[in-house]
Amino acid sequence: MKDNAKQLAGILKKIKNKEVFHTQIPPKNKMVFNQVVPYLFLYRQFFSPDPMLAELVKSEPAYFRVKDPEMNVSDWIAPILNQFVEEFGACLIIEAWTASPGQEEDIQIHIARKNVQSIAQYLGKQLETEESIAKVEIVTDTKTNATQSLSPASIQLDKLNSNILYMGLEIKPKYLLGANQQILPIDLRHFREAISRSLSKTFFEFIRIHTLSKPTSFKISHPKKMLPLAWEIDQKLARESQRFDFLLLVTPTNSYDAWLQFKNGNYRRVPVFHYRPMPIDPDIIKRNLYNLHIEDLYDPSIAYLFRDKRKELDQMMSMLSERGKEGFLLGSMQVFGTVNEKLLEKAQAILTITATDREHRTKEEDIVYAEEFAKLAQEELDYLKSQDPNFGTTVRLRDDIYGVMVNQGVLNISKQYSLPRHRVQALIQHEVGTHIVTYYNGKQQPFSLFRLGVPGYEKLQEGLAVLAEYLVGGLTNNRLRILAGRVVAVYHMQQGNTFLDTFALLVDKYQFLPETAFQMTMRVFRSGGLTKDALYLSGLIELINYIKSGRDLTLLTMGKIREDYIPIVEELMLKGILNAPVLTPKYLTSPYKDALTNLKKSKGIFQMIQ
Repeated sequence: MKDNAKQLAGILKKIKNKEVFHTQIPPKNKMVFNQVVPYLFLYRQFFSPDPMLAELVKSEPAYFRVKDPEMNVSDWIAPILNQFVEEFGACLIIEAWTASPGQEEDIQIHIARKNVQSIAQYLGKQLETEESIAKVEIVTDTKTNATQSLSPASIQLDKLNSNILYMGLEIKPKYLLGANQQILPIDLRHFREAISRSLSKTFFEFIRIHTLSKPTSFKISHPKKMLPLAWEIDQKLARESQRFDFLLLVTPTNSYDAWLQFKNGNYRRVPVFHYRPMPIDPDIIKRNLYNLHIEDLYDPSIAYLFRDKRKELDQMMSMLSERGKEGFLLGSMQVFGTVNEKLLEKAQAILTITATDREHRTKEEDIVYAEEFAKLAQEELDYLKSQDPNFGTTVRLRDDIYGVMVNQGVLNISKQYSLPRHRVQALIQHEVGTHIVTYYNGKQQPFSLFRLGVPGYEKLQEGLAVLAEYLVGGLTNNRLRILAGRVVAVYHMQQGNTFLDTFALLVDKYQFLPETAFQMTMRVFRSGGLTKDALYLSGLIELINYIKSGRDLTLLTMGKIREDYIPIVEELMLKGILNAPVLTPKYLTSPYKDALTNLKKSKGIFQMIQ
């Protein structure tokens, strides 16, 4: 008993000093505080052995796992909870156990005091948003029917401080099959991650409402020490991602020469495109990806990020294996999506409205060539460097690409490239202000995938880049026509039409100049069919809706993310795992950001037509 008292006193001291600790309580029990927070997850494993709960407990920031049926849990927990109240003003304790046979709900939330009603309702709503959880019910216990809960089995609630909030989770083990309780591993993982996500959100809501602290006070300290497996997986995913450059590998190296041959042949023969040698073996990369033990990560948000990225890389490897074949287009549809009728109608409407706004030749003195454009882009890089001295990248003039391309934070410009002077600032904000800024801001995040790009980031990224053109006054009708024309070209291709048919459609029906139509058709048909070019217009449309809803645009520059990742990003920022953007692009500063006010009141993308 003396040893127990001494150990308990040591735990209370660590809580008071906000010291992280892992404590073994003889003979079989364990108390872990990865962070000293006003929250404790209790799992009495001896009473309710369950494979999902055994994993769930490890994902919590502070937990008490009890294996010894002889332990008096009350003697340990009561002083700790009271210490929490003294330090934080209130505390939350959650216990979980396996439901008895016959429970219809996936989860019953047990409470015994009115003061926990609101936080229980919040948890219930979070759980019900999860796909793997169908039904949740809140049950108000009395002292006589609270079977597994702390009241009255371990601690009498009337003896606890009123600022100690208790909830019990009675969980139906739908991840166990049949009388022999066979484990369904995928169902178990989804269920565990769903509960963990909901508990994490509830914990921060509890802090906001019930304690004297702010949620931001509980950012996770030293995550590299706390999540070694996460950092290892992140580094390996980054290593596999950087073995190849997808866009360079699927883009022809002879685009300009192919255009000249196509033009000289009077547009009657499909040009022959050449591609870079494949520097990787896709099968080996796939093997390396699935050797990563993502299933062992207990933080559901981080595990989701990594699993999603692995799936995308797997699909890209399949595409590269099928480069130049029919399978490439099928893979592209999986990775980058397809054009639906609604998007096609908007693209056709844009082309119809701007039909009289034909492209025109720019006077020679109004043309900016590659070298001058590179100098102007460098000035923008210098502007960004003034915000952060550590920022640095280069501009490269190349003869093996067509147009302009950002690759891992480097601006690559074709030596044959030229553009009208009135489009220079717009293109700089597109390439430098968006693609390079999000790369660098993503580079400041602890996880590499925020600079390399989360799966499906292209739609939001390209939408943001086109929005940048609009905010600086450089989104011309001709530029909108090209974005709409790309959508039409992708749709035409996915319907089974040929390179020559698509080229003719763009020239004859939509009145694009032959060279412009060739560029669009080449981009869409490269490597067997790439649907990525439809993302520019669809991304812009979704981004306008995002702006009109009043949401934060600056958050989108923190890395290469997609819109449905934003809740995850906000959660990880709140935990202190992710960082706010370091660089702010010029188009989000005055006077350009004033155009956002008008955009919020607009009717959508058609407002952008001049």
